[in-house]
Amino acid sequence: MAKPDVESSPGRLHGRRAQAFASLNAVLKPHLRRSADGRKVVSHATIADRSEFYSRLIHQLHELGYPLTDVHHLKPKHIDALMKRWEGEGLSASTLQKRFSYLTLLCRWIGKASMLRPGASYLADPTRYRRTYAADHDHSWTAVGIDPLEKIAAIEPDDPAVARVLRLQHAFGLRIQEASLLNPARDTVGEAQLRIVAGTKGGRPRVVPIETAAQRAVLAEAHGYAGITRRSMIPPEYDLKQWLTHCYHVLGRHGVTRQAGLVSHGLRHQYANDVYEQLTGEVSPVRGGAAVDSALNLPACREVASRLGHARPAITTAYCGPERPAAPPPSRELRVQQQLLAVRIRDHIGVRQRGGGPVSANTLAQRWTVLNHLLQVLARDGAPLHTPDALGEAQVALLLRHWRHIAARNVATARHQMQVFAQLCGWLDRPDLALQVRALGKSLTLGAPTVLPGPLSPDEIAVRIDRIRAQDARVALHLELVRVVGLTHRQAARLQPAASYRDGQLDVIWETPKNQVLQYALTGERQRAVLQDALILLPDPQDAVCPASLALSTWLRQVYHLQRTLGRIGVPGEPTWAELKDPEAPTPTLLYREDWLLQRAGLARGPAPKKHSTDGQEDRNTGRE
Repeated sequence: MAKPDVESSPGRLHGRRAQAFASLNAVLKPHLRRSADGRKVVSHATIADRSEFYSRLIHQLHELGYPLTDVHHLKPKHIDALMKRWEGEGLSASTLQKRFSYLTLLCRWIGKASMLRPGASYLADPTRYRRTYAADHDHSWTAVGIDPLEKIAAIEPDDPAVARVLRLQHAFGLRIQEASLLNPARDTVGEAQLRIVAGTKGGRPRVVPIETAAQRAVLAEAHGYAGITRRSMIPPEYDLKQWLTHCYHVLGRHGVTRQAGLVSHGLRHQYANDVYEQLTGEVSPVRGGAAVDSALNLPACREVASRLGHARPAITTAYCGPERPAAPPPSRELRVQQQLLAVRIRDHIGVRQRGGGPVSANTLAQRWTVLNHLLQVLARDGAPLHTPDALGEAQVALLLRHWRHIAARNVATARHQMQVFAQLCGWLDRPDLALQVRALGKSLTLGAPTVLPGPLSPDEIAVRIDRIRAQDARVALHLELVRVVGLTHRQAARLQPAASYRDGQLDVIWETPKNQVLQYALTGERQRAVLQDALILLPDPQDAVCPASLALSTWLRQVYHLQRTLGRIGVPGEPTWAELKDPEAPTPTLLYREDWLLQRAGLARGPAPKKHSTDGQEDRNTGRE
């Protein structure tokens, strides 16, 4: 007769459970501390987690009526019973997957890996095994209205060492343990790479690029402190466990808690989303961005995953959100409508509204984008424009309802669409319909509730510019050229300061009307100071504000991103750069290119220069092209 299965005292096992544990210990002894491939030692936390799981496994099998005495006798029925029990406990997909992975390891160690089926097949509801990584909301600090740099600056007087670790997290997307164990003298590879080796998840090293002046400044600070501790960012009086506990206490005092929806790991989310937007030029899905072309999305996900230390690019969705499906291709009928419209308006769409020459490629692309979108709206809502001549009251009435709807969220978008459509009505010889559309546009403008931000003082503007400058000095220079001098964004990007500025005069030759030249007389101190800073930053006459390695569109997206995220300019409730334009910004004079070249050569001064119209319209009375 078998001995009763009882425990004579706590921690002491007898009978069949004792035999089972003896057998288990014999199996675990050579494997427990090694990784799945046996190449390295796992962490103490993993060892403890494995030990707890396998101990619980023996107890649960006995509770289920399977008094196993030797783990080598493990059979498919045992696996099936365990998985059904865990499913009945309502465990999450991640927990089920982790437990099944531990079962897989045990079966491999006893030579029975082949008896396992896919984990989902053991469950009554296989979807319970499907793990969802995609973030349903943005965990970044900016998503809850917290500026990371300002918050870290507020923490610094309380504990400079904790603030230093947070800056590393923010600059390089590190986990708090990785940032704490960082030693720049050991981990910096040249001037362009930071190798993360200590404190990584799974012991996997990775390389994070060093790209900005702000990152270099943070590393320089960390390097100086590591020279004092001679090991890492952890003060000498703490070990790792004590230090992490201390960090969480300090963060808690400043409201950085899970209960408040703000944790230090949010800085890692901040970095991931910012990098994704920098690489794609689009807002990340979790921040409300639209569909991103797969040719851009997949490489960006791979790069973000690599910088964060994840083996699978799919994990990026846990930070940036799920990839939004691209819009379906237009139907054959819609393509026909687009082609008919293109034929009808081809002589008008590329011309300025009041004549005077062709529009820019940008404007042309915007017009087509809006018109194709409106054709889709009409087809979707039951009033398709089969032919251009069919445009009538039904289509206009439907679009007026559409614009009222979107104006509740964004008046500017509605007005832009109405403007293009009113132009279309004119091109199709329907001025009556154009009047209806323009009347609605005026009513939306007048009736739209507007909250005007208060004016910013010069000191407040300087603080925002300095915040951007700490991240990217070129972007700060670009924005100052726009604000203080009065250049457009495209002109500021293409400007070569060392070649264009001399004796208090700035010549702008790129991105100008009809390839003409704009001359700015910089008499104000602020304007001169901006150009002096530009000459210091870009002394080579061949250097433009937009780096040679970037396309103009990519550079502008980067500028707009930093303008919004760090400068808080142009976001709802904040002023735009147009509203912050320096009142002393000079009005340029306009010269024709040939006159300007003669002037530069000292051969002729050309005719008396004329003032460049502020509304962008050229003086058409000269008769010159």
